[in-house]
Amino acid sequence: MEATATRSAAGMGLVMVVLLGGWVSTRMTLDTGDAVDVALAKRIDPDQAQRKALAQTASYQNSEEFYQTSIDDTVALHELAPVEPTRLLQPNAFFHVASPGDPRSIPLGTSITEAGLQISVKAEEVQVERRGMQTKNVHTFALFKNVSHEPLAYFVRMRSRAGDCQIRAQTRYNAMVLQPGELAEISVCSGQHEVELTELRVMEVSQIGARWLSKIPPQAVGHDNLSSRSHFPGGGVEMCAEVPAVEFSRKIDAGEAKWEDIIDFYSRHDCEHYRWWPGYRRITSPLTSLPAVPDPPK
Repeated sequence: MEATATRSAAGMGLVMVVLLGGWVSTRMTLDTGDAVDVALAKRIDPDQAQRKALAQTASYQNSEEFYQTSIDDTVALHELAPVEPTRLLQPNAFFHVASPGDPRSIPLGTSITEAGLQISVKAEEVQVERRGMQTKNVHTFALFKNVSHEPLAYFVRMRSRAGDCQIRAQTRYNAMVLQPGELAEISVCSGQHEVELTELRVMEVSQIGARWLSKIPPQAVGHDNLSSRSHFPGGGVEMCAEVPAVEFSRKIDAGEAKWEDIIDFYSRHDCEHYRWWPGYRRITSPLTSLPAVPDPPK
């Protein structure tokens, strides 16, 4: 019995030594690793560390997991229906209704329906303030109503058939996208006029895309100052301050991008986290994944 007890005790001593040795070995490894990290940290240039941190942040934002988070946050904020996973991968229906080379005329008191928009022209008396003076004048308005079942992003330029107008009334409407049944009342000119559409582009978008597009400054996609000031994104919708509106507008003017390219991108991406890039064009076939990111430099 004593011999057995002695061997058992010796065995326990061996186990304790082995375990203790293992703990000491692990501890030494951790201490050595910490020392290496400290030494490397002292050798890394601060600018290099910042670039690495920014690259890691960009890599995470470009992940499908982060993209899904941006969808979930928007759905929760605006109490939207859940987004079908494949909806944002599909092409958006696009219509180029009028252009400078192919304008559309709408006589006063009449209407047309194109690409899901009912467009009516009316004249009514409004009160206008200029240089501190208030006067009442008759103005011609174009009314754009979404009569489709989908949100419609739209871009319009119009004028009086009599020529360009210097006096327009400022109204309040969503200059970027209209929900089904929503109406935009846009001043064309003082007086009574037949209206000529010199540009009308329309794109069907998703409900979440409509929320994201409403946050884009209208100037970024070619709208004039009056349209930009008139824009109302909707209750609880905050505009994106980081969108380089002037830069994007210049690219459109220079023919380096089109309205539909930028609209298509932001109908799939929240401008709080993503920025349109010049290589992105309106998609005409389904995407395989989102977010859409530029190819890495070769």
